[in-house]
Amino acid sequence: MKRLSAAQVDERLAARQNDWVDFVGCALEEVDFGNPHYATLLERFDFRDARLFRCTFTNAQLRDVKFQQAELIDCDLRYAEFERVSFKRARLKGCDFYRARLGMNTVFEASDISACSLHLAVFDGVALPREAIEEGFKSGLLQEREEDFAAFHADLAARGRGDDPRRTPLHLSRRHREAADIYRALSAHWSAKGSTRDAGWAYYHARRLETRAVRPDQVWRRRHIERELDTPTRPGLFRATLRWLLGTSADLVAGFGESPLRVMVTLLVVMLAFAGLYAVTGVAGAQGETLNTLNDALLFSAQAMTASLDAELSSRWLKWATTLETTLGITLLGLLGFCLGNRLRNA
Repeated sequence: MKRLSAAQVDERLAARQNDWVDFVGCALEEVDFGNPHYATLLERFDFRDARLFRCTFTNAQLRDVKFQQAELIDCDLRYAEFERVSFKRARLKGCDFYRARLGMNTVFEASDISACSLHLAVFDGVALPREAIEEGFKSGLLQEREEDFAAFHADLAARGRGDDPRRTPLHLSRRHREAADIYRALSAHWSAKGSTRDAGWAYYHARRLETRAVRPDQVWRRRHIERELDTPTRPGLFRATLRWLLGTSADLVAGFGESPLRVMVTLLVVMLAFAGLYAVTGVAGAQGETLNTLNDALLFSAQAMTASLDAELSSRWLKWATTLETTLGITLLGLLGFCLGNRLRNA
């Protein structure tokens, strides 16, 4: 691999006429291709098989650029615009795509961007497969891994880029919300392209991270840091706790509407729980006999859950219990139909 200095890069750019700028197989370190104050056009650049370390593309407009099988490490891609750019089989680590626009015919096929920040990036016609995030060197988004995200911000601070270093703890406390926003954007992007299965996957992860962001200990930590920096945000602890309880319940019961299996397990658990209650206390059958066996209790519970109970109930508490079980059963069966519809749509 041929190593080029910044001066040698400038020489190649100056010698360019109307052909491609050739950086195939080159090693570039701390080369600035962008400008923090105005847009810089980079057209017909060939970085195939190249290694770019801490290179800067801030505000750059990349057109017809090839990054196939390239390795980009700690590169600054903030506010960059990509169009007809190929990252096929490229590996990107520690790169910052903050507010970058990934435009038409930008390709990430078989690439790995799991260690990059996509916060507030715009997905506008990009071919970004789910595998680039899910099956990368580290599965998931950078913001989901606290140690990696802290190292990412420490590197930005050391290079004098990004936000005020004093706000790094604030960014760490908001990392779940950042990751959820990215997954929301990915879900909308994939849904618009008809990739409903990938959109459902991103939606589930967005809801999961939104629930984790409002967990009481996370909110307490975030609010403490925000008060120190005088930047309070909602929700407060009480409302966040309610959202966390609702979100956790939705995840456990139905996987946020994406898991029919969880709903069926919940149905079975509810039926068995009421059957155990009936078996312990004993219930009166249609002819006044007492149902003490487990089989009788299971049958009675199943009938109550599906609103098909044929027994005459005389006990007041039993009427309340069967009414509650029927309500839960109808609700869960409706939820099961909703989840099955989502699964069939995504099939």
